[in-house]
Amino acid sequence: MVADVQIKVNTIQVKKLISKLKRDIPKDIQTALNKVSAYGVKQITEKTQKGQKPDGGRFRGYAPSTKKDRLKRGRQVGFVDLTDTGQMFRSLTWKRRRHKATIFFRRQAENRKASYHDFFGAGKSKVVRPFFAIGRKDENRIRDIFFKSIGVR
Repeated sequence: MVADVQIKVNTIQVKKLISKLKRDIPKDIQTALNKVSAYGVKQITEKTQKGQKPDGGRFRGYAPSTKKDRLKRGRQVGFVDLTDTGQMFRSLTWKRRRHKATIFFRRQAENRKASYHDFFGAGKSKVVRPFFAIGRKDENRIRDIFFKSIGVR
């Protein structure tokens, strides 16, 4: 079996399409980066405030002295949510530059708090509660949001 293929191309239309893509793709990428960054901030905040790690599971519980102090101040102690005043998560944001986006804490004090919880360990026992990450399921969702935004999928 032999197949004949004929391609008829209008070169003017192809040139117009290519120049349109050159102009529109950078804008689409920037829009997509903004969408996925906002989604990343939302996921980090929501999961942490539910007491969940990025890939599932729960944070190690509060120390008895911390529970006592939090109860005295009217805070919940059922699970660790890393929220006391709310300043740390209100400071969580992102910035986009060309083809890259970064999620970060605006204020240095909140950045320091987050690094203690996420990396160095907080409290006398130096308990590490990694929260500042994107889980595997969220990575796939971010990829889908990105490609959908730029019109690939």
